[in-house]
Amino acid sequence: MLRRKLFREIGKNLSQFITILLMVMIGVMAYSGIEAYMDGMIEAADNFYTNYNLQDLDVMGAGFSSDDLDTVKGLAHVKNAERKLVINAINSEDNDKGFVVSFIESNDISKFYVEEGVPFDVNTKGAWVDAWYLSENNLKIGDKIKFKYDTLELEETVVGAIKLPDHIYDIKDESALLPDHSTFGFMYLSVNEIPEDYVKEMIMKEAGIANDLLFNMLVPDFDYKTFLPFNYIMVDVDDKANVDAVKDSIEDAVEGAMAIIKIEDSLSYSTYQGEIDEGRGFVGIFSGLFLFIAILSVITTMTRVIKKQRIQIGTLKALGFSDMKVQLHYIGYGFWVSLIGAGLGLLAGKFFIGEVFMGLEMDFFEIPNNGSVMNPLNYLVAFAVVLGISFVTYLTCRKQLKENPAETLRIELPKVKSGSLGFTTTSVFKKMKFATKWNIRDVIRNKIRTLTAIVGITGCCVLIVCALGMLNSIDHFIDLQFEDLYNFNYSLSLKEGISGDEIKTLTDTYGDRTSQTLGIEIKDSTGNRTANTVFVHDAGDLVRFIDPDNDFMTLDRNDGVYITHKLGENENIKIGDTITWHIYGSKDYYESKVVGYNKDPQTQGVTATRTYIESLGLDYMPDTIYTNDDLSNKKDIANVQVVQDKSNLKENISGMLEMMRTMIVIIIFVAVLLGVIIIYSMSILSYSEKQYQFSTLKVLGFEDSKIKRIFIKQNNWIAIAAIIIGLPLGRGLTSWLFKICIDDKFDIDTYISFLTYFLGAAGTFLVSFVVSMFLGRKVNSIDMVSSLKSNE
Repeated sequence: MLRRKLFREIGKNLSQFITILLMVMIGVMAYSGIEAYMDGMIEAADNFYTNYNLQDLDVMGAGFSSDDLDTVKGLAHVKNAERKLVINAINSEDNDKGFVVSFIESNDISKFYVEEGVPFDVNTKGAWVDAWYLSENNLKIGDKIKFKYDTLELEETVVGAIKLPDHIYDIKDESALLPDHSTFGFMYLSVNEIPEDYVKEMIMKEAGIANDLLFNMLVPDFDYKTFLPFNYIMVDVDDKANVDAVKDSIEDAVEGAMAIIKIEDSLSYSTYQGEIDEGRGFVGIFSGLFLFIAILSVITTMTRVIKKQRIQIGTLKALGFSDMKVQLHYIGYGFWVSLIGAGLGLLAGKFFIGEVFMGLEMDFFEIPNNGSVMNPLNYLVAFAVVLGISFVTYLTCRKQLKENPAETLRIELPKVKSGSLGFTTTSVFKKMKFATKWNIRDVIRNKIRTLTAIVGITGCCVLIVCALGMLNSIDHFIDLQFEDLYNFNYSLSLKEGISGDEIKTLTDTYGDRTSQTLGIEIKDSTGNRTANTVFVHDAGDLVRFIDPDNDFMTLDRNDGVYITHKLGENENIKIGDTITWHIYGSKDYYESKVVGYNKDPQTQGVTATRTYIESLGLDYMPDTIYTNDDLSNKKDIANVQVVQDKSNLKENISGMLEMMRTMIVIIIFVAVLLGVIIIYSMSILSYSEKQYQFSTLKVLGFEDSKIKRIFIKQNNWIAIAAIIIGLPLGRGLTSWLFKICIDDKFDIDTYISFLTYFLGAAGTFLVSFVVSMFLGRKVNSIDMVSSLKSNE
């Protein structure tokens, strides 16, 4: 009988129970979906790094011998080490396509994940090629690929489609901000594939040997493999805690080690980890807010639904049902609806939010076996939501059961202290319209309901303003970088190793506004070292700078270096402090005074003038020329590696941020949907509680239209109060997210346009008004006899 009553009551109050189900579903969906996406990214990378033995250090130099390799292997805490020769080659049949090609002796470190084909064997001929590149270019196992580097040209058969843990994010060169797997990929070959003639030719050229006869006399027992110019050693360390110690040991023991890079500082690793770190901050806040807002609204709604059952509870008690029976019956109202909502939320979270977000991320990262992951915490949170709602239902029902049946069979009268509402008939309130005074009294009588409605609607307003504000801030960041700071139209990235005369020829043609970027390590007082760069400025006003207050500044100090404000905050470096640093490839350390802060939205590093760098005894060799000449029709310039169009750079970074935009749009959609449901739920709850009072007003002669205005006015007040609170909180949340959660390489200002505030306010108010108008129509159909007699 009670089961039939449960279904009958749910059917009679279907709209309220549907809103409860939807609020639980959206809250759990937002939380579990976002967590599933983040856990999926973390688990996919951890499994790939661990199972395929990602290296801990990359040692870069020139001509690492087998003795150098043995030296590294013999160092304390080194588990294993492997050499490789890495070159940047181009496709012989399409010069716009390129590869980073590695020749290796073994594959125990950074192992191949072979999607198709054969595993690596040093005696196997052919090429193991980036699986994504093969897919984008419709290539398959057995196809031929031709590539060239310098005078070396090879044609190789594709024997494997692979993915590697140190190649999950690759870009062609500095002109590319996003991976383009149709034009760039990686390729691995056995060292046996390097032709002996090429190595011999290279040695003769470097040594100035004119002919084969002389070479054979000087190198009678020539073994070309001992002359292979291996330029990388990958190092596997026994424990992460020992990486720094091993790094120091290699620096001391291996003469040719020009740079030793922790894998965490590599582009592939740091880009992916940065995405995880950003996502953890952003999504944690959003998922938590969604869940909190939804559950708060559900608990309030469920409490009021049970209170409406007051007379039925009294009737059941009077008929002899035990308290336990009645409690279990009413707990079922919250338990079953929230259980179904939580279950649907978990499914939608994984397959809608989780998989969609994961798919957006994996458009940039090449990791096998990726997918959203539902960890046990998601199920625990969903179950906790169900238990929480059930427990609140139990407490509400228990409170009703404490009263005797005679009291429970009457409608509960508002508990208002005598005279507490008298102020609405005095002073300024005396001149107010009846509708205003009536609503003031109703708000005071129902403080919890009003407060909950304000909190719920405020939360949705905050989410909308924050999400739209993030879009505004991203657009502002792009404009600041490419319109204010980059005051040039084209930049020319020069080839490595060109002479001073060749540089002069270029500067005479395209102008002398130049810069140089040096890869450095900064050592702090405890000996810890971090990778960074020094931007050596000699570009005049074509590259501009701003201070932490966003005002333009000039670099007029030649007695020290400038650092970005965010780097100073993160590393606790203040103006006047001294930093110790060295250039990769040199063991000479320099101590430089910090003479000022500048602000860079895209890169956090060190900046110095050419004059200061030369004062340290360093040669200034520009690697970039800036110009406003029209180079739109010039793709190939002698001694220039890349011609970069600023407008293309702007488009590239906009494309890079497109994924974030898509995620934000989804969040906005879910926030709006949740807001509509909460507003509807609170409004219908408010209406159902006022039905008795509205019947009384109708009996007293009030017109339906006036009663509707009374109802709508209170909902409008609540919406306006929520908007007033929500707009500044939305801005505050945006600022906090950009300050705490954004990747350390970005320094993005919070910028929220008037249109965003307007959309957040107008959208919230409009939804509330439309829902109020819709529910206000019910006033026409109130059965006054039933409503007024229900208290008898």
